[in-house]
Amino acid sequence: MVARPLIAVTSLVFTAGAILLIFLVLLGGAVTGSPEDQIYFLRVDTSGIKGAPKTTDWTFWNYCDGSSGYNADCTSVAAAYPFDPPRNFGGTDGIPDAFIGTHEFYYLSRFFFAFTLIGLFFAVLSLFLGLSAACFRIGGVFSGLATGFALFWQTAGSALMTCVPFPTIQSEGDTADGVTVLVPAS
Repeated sequence: MVARPLIAVTSLVFTAGAILLIFLVLLGGAVTGSPEDQIYFLRVDTSGIKGAPKTTDWTFWNYCDGSSGYNADCTSVAAAYPFDPPRNFGGTDGIPDAFIGTHEFYYLSRFFFAFTLIGLFFAVLSLFLGLSAACFRIGGVFSGLATGFALFWQTAGSALMTCVPFPTIQSEGDTADGVTVLVPAS
């Protein structure tokens, strides 16, 4: 009998922790300060691309100069900032052919932003419904449904987020020495 409330509280703590981590990842590139200035989903050596910094960090909101190991000199913040090097750097000089004339990476990056936000919404909803489950039994049912939706959308967003960097590494070919993907804050 004591195990049920303990499991409920534990699940709420884990849900709150997951929400906190999603917010942390979303804030990378949007605000300055530590640890947010160390969060990005892709770091690429772009020294051979005209108009690009030596090392570029892409975040959810913009791209930044990552030469110092931190997100610095970021472009203006824009929601669902697309990963599209020809558009990001204003030309095609030095950009691998795989990125020229395609919108594949553009749409993948825009959709993973949207899916992550949808997943965050359902995770927060799940947390509040889970708290209401202490008073109403039906709150637990709706919290479980919201958790399932959050899991689905967050998984879809994470899968798309993974699809963006790996074709990038493949298209860079032999010049992929400086590529780092999915780096957490240290």
